[in-house]
Amino acid sequence: SNKFRYFDMSKNVGKYKFDKPVKERKLTVREFIAVAEKTMRQGQPERMYLQETLSGHPELADEFASWRWELLLRASSTCGWGLPDSNELFIGMRGVETPLHFDERENLFFQVRGTKELVVFPFVDYTCFYPFPTTHPCDRQSMVGSPREPDLQAFPRFQNSVGHYATLQAGDLLYLPYGWWHWLRNLEHLSTSISFWSTTPATDLSNGIPDVFTDHMLTRVRRNLENVIAQQHGPEKHDKSMLQLRDAVQQGNNDDPILAQVRGLLAAVKMPVDRQDSFLLEMIEGRFGVDWSRH
Repeated sequence: SNKFRYFDMSKNVGKYKFDKPVKERKLTVREFIAVAEKTMRQGQPERMYLQETLSGHPELADEFASWRWELLLRASSTCGWGLPDSNELFIGMRGVETPLHFDERENLFFQVRGTKELVVFPFVDYTCFYPFPTTHPCDRQSMVGSPREPDLQAFPRFQNSVGHYATLQAGDLLYLPYGWWHWLRNLEHLSTSISFWSTTPATDLSNGIPDVFTDHMLTRVRRNLENVIAQQHGPEKHDKSMLQLRDAVQQGNNDDPILAQVRGLLAAVKMPVDRQDSFLLEMIEGRFGVDWSRH
């Protein structure tokens, strides 16, 4: 496959049946390039994608010392982020794709070599992307997968999203804000990129809870709410809990314990009762009670 979706088995607290979509191998960069070149030269269908943090490699100390870090540090300081504290090197064969996903950090994405195309979407389009459950190993990944070939029968709200397309060339820098969905594909063989992530400052609530929550804040509320339900009612029962919540909303059963708890949490963020039902159903429909392995 040419699609390399990120997953984290340590996040499979919901105990989903999950087959890893890719095979992982440990190679040096030299070995990776040699195998990738041979694969392309022989016209084989397999595709390879290297992902490795640059941290923890003392052999790169002299290389790092030659880098000009001023831009990274100035951007982080000016924007009020934490200092860049994690990074990742990406080298991929031509045609490899990173399916739709988002990061919960600020991302400065440097295109180092070759060209790469991408489509980005705002965080507030969250429900248009049908993310895997937060208890699934593919948390933060969209079940839609690719914006080029979406299954609109399974994911009808995706057609309401509006993406922004770009082609990155060597020397380009892209800022991916917290939560923005992105899909990427290498247009050239051994296209190379580096991401530097910084933490987002917490919302300032020193003056109390705001009277009006922005769409961005409410999107974070969706994820926090789902995490609370999983923690309170059991991560392994998360699918059942979310479907119970859906049924209670649709049937107007306000005595349901999960719905009663959720209404209390939404009242705390000052969401009117007449808006709560649609807010909750958008969180659930198309994401639960489905065969996640198909996506």
